[in-house]
Amino acid sequence: MREELGRLLMSQRLIDSYLTGVEIRRTVRNWPEDVKAIVDGYRAHTTISHAVQKDAIQNGWSARKNKKGKGWNFVFELVEGTDRKYLLMTDEGTTGLTGRVLSPEEYEQDLPSEERWGRFEGVAFTQPRAERTLGSRGRGKFIFVGASEEQTVLYDTLRDNGSYRFGFRTVIRTESPVAAYDGEVGKQKLSEMTGGLITPLSSVGTRVIIVNPVDELMEDIKNGNFLRYIGETWWEIILKYNANIKLRALGQEQTASIPKEFSLPEADSKQSKVWIKENQRIRTGFGEFRIRKLHIVYNSGRPVPEDIRGVTIQRDGMKICSIEPRYLGREIAERLYGYITFDPDTEEALLEDEGIEHCSYDFRRSLPGTIKRFVEDEMMRFAHEKLGYGVDARELRRQQQRNAERRALVAINRFAREIGIGVGPGRIVREGVGGRRTPKEIYIEVDDMNFPRRGDLRVNYGESISNIKAKIVNDSDSEAIVRFKLFMRLSGRSGRLIKTYTEQDVTIPSQHSSDYFGPYQETFQQADFPDKGGYTIVAKIISLRDEDKGTDLDIENRSFYLEEDPPPHGLFEKCDPMEFPERAKMIMAECLTGERGGLALQYNLNHPAQEAVQDQEDDLAAYLVWLMGHEMCRYDLLQESPVLFDAEEKDNPDAVLRKTLRKIGEFVHRFRMGEFD
Repeated sequence: MREELGRLLMSQRLIDSYLTGVEIRRTVRNWPEDVKAIVDGYRAHTTISHAVQKDAIQNGWSARKNKKGKGWNFVFELVEGTDRKYLLMTDEGTTGLTGRVLSPEEYEQDLPSEERWGRFEGVAFTQPRAERTLGSRGRGKFIFVGASEEQTVLYDTLRDNGSYRFGFRTVIRTESPVAAYDGEVGKQKLSEMTGGLITPLSSVGTRVIIVNPVDELMEDIKNGNFLRYIGETWWEIILKYNANIKLRALGQEQTASIPKEFSLPEADSKQSKVWIKENQRIRTGFGEFRIRKLHIVYNSGRPVPEDIRGVTIQRDGMKICSIEPRYLGREIAERLYGYITFDPDTEEALLEDEGIEHCSYDFRRSLPGTIKRFVEDEMMRFAHEKLGYGVDARELRRQQQRNAERRALVAINRFAREIGIGVGPGRIVREGVGGRRTPKEIYIEVDDMNFPRRGDLRVNYGESISNIKAKIVNDSDSEAIVRFKLFMRLSGRSGRLIKTYTEQDVTIPSQHSSDYFGPYQETFQQADFPDKGGYTIVAKIISLRDEDKGTDLDIENRSFYLEEDPPPHGLFEKCDPMEFPERAKMIMAECLTGERGGLALQYNLNHPAQEAVQDQEDDLAAYLVWLMGHEMCRYDLLQESPVLFDAEEKDNPDAVLRKTLRKIGEFVHRFRMGEFD
């Protein structure tokens, strides 16, 4: 429906009739920066090595001829020459890249399913909705370019009719050139470009070749991480279809296997407890969807590795991301793992809310959010009924209340700031609003960290901060030799060191940047972080050059607050639950003056409207936004110069009511659509 509407709108655009008969200049793009942005997008979720294997295999698995993968194989092979290294990624039992080499004009039309070559060479020409498979966004090919030191990939294909084609893609300053050569010419070009080191494909399928893989990818191939990533991502097709995925490198051939810790027993044992739900139906505002299977395992023996903890969301045999136990203690959360699968219609619906890197879902949206709540509820039931988890139901509800209250406060104060009332509590101020402190030639760039609630610096026990990463930029005219440190400390006077993420010596050429250090992720459990309050992530570089050795060249700090609200600023200071007396049972909430002159909402725990939403954090947060939205409109109306209401509206009760309802509708809609989470 979205695509059809998009095509309709595109066909009726105002500008179209003005694009003929005049000289049109094409927009110039900085392609190296585009590739870097794509790589950084993947790094926010995972490593470049993990992304390479995931996108490579999903392309091959999507092109399989047999639905159950009969005759399908995938091989990663590292070939090392005297001048260059090549990572070959080859699928068999697939269709190959069918179709023609297309002209630019042909890309103006929707590409048929058989034009796989054209779609592979194009940018963002995705599959039609009815033909979508795993990699449907047309983005993955550029992770291969980004994984090349030379930002170059080669590719060839052999099709069922015996035709062979070779091509390449690279990036230069303002272009991303591609070329294609058919038949014997293509075979000769491959031999010429690789010095005869790589021979043309001899089996039907497709091969992508990364020229000079980056050090990170090479290191992960050598230390075994790359093979582990494959098993962790593709365990389902290995288990169900005996998918054959191999790595040939350093004189060895290894077959990817399911991580040994990811055992999936169907029944309880001394070692494991199991929770299985099948053919479950869930409802959202957009209809009913079906869960094929939820399978959760608790390993009583020992904690399981972090990469398999939580319940993984599967789509077409591939792991997308995991749902972590939010309200369970560390002793259970570290031992819990499993998966959830869906019917094809639900998978198709989920695709609309899947991240473009295929590593996340937007859980603020209706269907992913409903699935997340279902999984969290089932994990809690599992812990209660079979693991003897003794968390007080009242404490669990209070945790949910605190999260909902915090989310609602951040959202409503952000609304107020937009309107011109207040500045909001504990908001994240992005660097760049006032510029860097002092221009420096060698400096640190810290990426935005991912918090549990967007725009909120508070973190509670059981929650995580991810995407902790930084890089060094050398804009000077000489080589930079520095020591880089990334660590966490307590804020305030004590500044006690809590954890060091990395400390290493680095040399950076003039006018270059380092790779990112990270991303790291931190999950906060009370046993590990007993101190509540302010914490700071610190990135620091120290000169190692003889002339200024030991000098701090740059320091960047990022603060957050554990189990404590950040210093409050804004229209609403707090949001507190209260049990109103019997005589006030019909009152939903009252708004008082807070300690610092702002507003303090007290909402009635005994009101049926609150009771109807109290078990779902998202619903409770939206309810509180609704309540505070009314109070914000009332507050504005009482001011001498209202922002929301003009002079005519202010003296017209009907206009005030209509304007208030429209504004509250806007607040709740934007909150529900995830703008402030």
